[in-house]
Amino acid sequence: MTTVLICARPDLESDLSHTLFWRDDLERYVAERADEAKMLALATEPHVVVIERDLPGAEDLLVALRRQALPHAVSIVALSYVVEGAADDRLDAVLALPPGPEWDDRLDSVLEMPTRKQERFDVHFDVETQLRQGRPIAHKGLVLNMSAGGILIECTGLNLYPGDDVALNLPIPGSGAPPVEGRARVVRQPVEERLGLRFEAFAGNGDARVREFLASLAAQHRG
Repeated sequence: MTTVLICARPDLESDLSHTLFWRDDLERYVAERADEAKMLALATEPHVVVIERDLPGAEDLLVALRRQALPHAVSIVALSYVVEGAADDRLDAVLALPPGPEWDDRLDSVLEMPTRKQERFDVHFDVETQLRQGRPIAHKGLVLNMSAGGILIECTGLNLYPGDDVALNLPIPGSGAPPVEGRARVVRQPVEERLGLRFEAFAGNGDARVREFLASLAAQHRG
């Protein structure tokens, strides 16, 4: 599941609550002060951090976020009433305040940024997917690459499309343990018979097992 940390004043939170940052499939934390957000970032390991640019301490928070070693890529989004001149190499996006209808398309892209930025490894193993609502039919696909945020699979005849929620049965190669169970969302279809899935949640210690597997791949890659 994508975790979002929002650092903004209380009067702005009511406006943000009507945007995609308040989607049910996001794990969300809100801080009113920059120093509180620093501590929350370490505790919650967010994928997306949203900072009100005019908030006292925002610059220190931005510096701290870029220095902190989190276990995955982090996208930083600034909210500003003055967008002109607000571009910054440390920021992944700047959204104009107050929130408006034009935010929806931007937010879809913002929320997918961490998955695109995460280190991705070429792998080859089977995965079983099943549409969570609708057809109770399990299908097998071949995982082609994997990151902490999701997988790219090759499959035939799944009839899955961007936006579909699927149940996953993900065997971790070489572990000898039962497959990791979880759920994912189809986020893209780069070419026919290939689907990009974004991990949404895992059962039990599934998230830790996926991270351990990716850490072992990273160690092999560095070696």
